[in-house]
Amino acid sequence: MSDISLRQQQVPFEIRGRGGWLPALQHALRDWWGRVRDSLAYRAALRELHALDARTLKDIGLNHGDLHAVAYANARRGAFGRFGTVRIRRLDISDLARCVQFARLLHPEDIRLRFGRPVALADSDTFRRLFGLDNGKIETIAALDLSGQILGLATVARLQPGEAELGLVIRSDLQRRGLGATLLAHVIRNARAAGFRLLLADIGYGNLPMRRLAQRFGFELGRGGHLAATTQAQLAIGS
Repeated sequence: MSDISLRQQQVPFEIRGRGGWLPALQHALRDWWGRVRDSLAYRAALRELHALDARTLKDIGLNHGDLHAVAYANARRGAFGRFGTVRIRRLDISDLARCVQFARLLHPEDIRLRFGRPVALADSDTFRRLFGLDNGKIETIAALDLSGQILGLATVARLQPGEAELGLVIRSDLQRRGLGATLLAHVIRNARAAGFRLLLADIGYGNLPMRRLAQRFGFELGRGGHLAATTQAQLAIGS
């Protein structure tokens, strides 16, 4: 038998000896599970997008023809919003520096409308405290562009089992482009999945864009709240 034929017979054995069937099986299972996970995320995102009415979709900058592409982007990259270019995630104390940078781009009037009074958000300690970046009772969710800059923030503060209070602020130079609707849709979706039954928000009487947005998502406006110049909005989201 020639040397060539010997080498040809040994190659399959050597491949099995170096790699084996177990790593190949593990790789195949990981690939299969990744596709299943993406498919489930795609279906969930598509259901939530179809649940939005036409006016809200217009606020976000979408039409029905975009929904499959946006749902796919959400499943693959955690992106949401117009053409899947907005990434949404929860922030923590490690994001404080980018939060302060975001605060410096807020107009004082937008800060006043968010908190009901002037606030020095450009101070890192003040920002950390008000947005609960190291507080387990408050979740701060950010909409970020693909470079990681914060475009808008939503806070969800747990009040009691099944209830939470919502706050929202969008970068002053990016308002009325659908970012508020994008964040609010994401917050409502996650709150429902987490078992919350009621979302509350204190909205300043002069904050007409936020009042309209809240009503568009089904919040009911009424008198109340713990600030004299606010109205309380509530949304029942339980099943």
